[in-house]
Amino acid sequence: MNEKMREFIKQNAGYVIVAFVCVVYVMASFVVIDDTGKSIAQIFASGAIAFALGFFISTMLGLQGMMLGDRDERVKTAAEEHEKLVLRISPSIELLDEWCEKENKENYKLQRTKILSRVGLKYSDCFDEDGVCIDWSPSAEKLKNKLTRRNELVKLKAYKKAARLKLTELHSGDLTSEGGKQDDPFYFGRTKKQYETQSGVRGLVSKIGTALIFGMYGVNLVESFSYAELIWMSLQVAIFLITGMIKLYNDYNYVINEFRGRIIKKTDNLQKFENYVRSGGKKDE
Repeated sequence: MNEKMREFIKQNAGYVIVAFVCVVYVMASFVVIDDTGKSIAQIFASGAIAFALGFFISTMLGLQGMMLGDRDERVKTAAEEHEKLVLRISPSIELLDEWCEKENKENYKLQRTKILSRVGLKYSDCFDEDGVCIDWSPSAEKLKNKLTRRNELVKLKAYKKAARLKLTELHSGDLTSEGGKQDDPFYFGRTKKQYETQSGVRGLVSKIGTALIFGMYGVNLVESFSYAELIWMSLQVAIFLITGMIKLYNDYNYVINEFRGRIIKKTDNLQKFENYVRSGGKKDE
């Protein structure tokens, strides 16, 4: 897909979807929704096929949206800048874990200080230099006084909140690559055999379900062609396409905005690490 087409989709996707919905609504005026009279088994079979079709359309259009986003120049530029920076810092990569730990401690200290300072507590009264909690309790005398009791309880609540604080932490593996397991640094990803086994199991489950449906049911040609049935099936497909197009648009926006932002943030942090090394954090050789 060329640049003009991508730009057209970006600027007019909303109009296209609205127009499509209007067409579907107008088509609905040609039919009357009524009870089909199908048995439970027939409803299950037709519903399962409709679900499979809708899921397939939504999944494929979602993947198309991801691919459109990956080919966007802004995403490609962000990924290239990140890759260049990873190569640039590679001589000092052994310091990255240490730097991440330092940044995590500083972030915890900063956020905890904000929580505590709002209620008049000092960070040093509640945590040591390593961020370990210091046993703090409200004043017994102030708790007895009705005028100061509420303030002491607010301080206690803030202390507990700071102690239980959970923040997203920096990890060297997350900053230099996409994916992996941060708690298992020696995990390199699935082998071909593992991938084939796992995908084979998923494929087997879907094939068994499909085989059961096609094994339990057969089809016969309808005795008389029905425009109503054709329109109803077209409406279903149209609805599936609408939801699929919405997913395509959402997935495309995710890639060019949130995912690209994720790469940029990682690049920004690696830039901070590079500056840290240049300023004296690098080990003596």
